Amino acid sequence: MDFLCSKCGACCRVAGGKLGLPDRGDGACGYLNEDNTCSVYDNRPEVCRVDVMAAKSHLSKKDYYVESTKACHTLIDKLGLESKYKVDIKDYDK
Repeated sequence: MDFLCSKCGACCRVAGGKLGLPDRGDGACGYLNEDNTCSVYDNRPEVCRVDVMAAKSHLSKKDYYVESTKACHTLIDKLGLESKYKVDIKDYDK
C-alpha cells in the first residue's frame, strides 16, 4: 500500500521553520519549488517521508495514511486550494 499524495504542496506550504525544516520566508518549506515539487526529494528529511513516519506510529499503515490524508484535506481547505487535490479516503480500500 502506498500513500496517495495529490502533490498539492499543502503540507510543504506550512512546514517552513517547523520540525527542523528551513523556512523560505513565507512559511513554506525552503525545499518547496514553485511547481510543488521538493528540491531535495531523494534526500528529504525523515519527517517528510510518510512511510517512515507511519512505521513509527502506533497506528496501522493504512490508518496512518487515512489520518494523514484527513490532515491533508484540512490543509487544502485552510489554504484555499482546489478540491481536486483531495484524495478519496475510500481509495485506501482498493
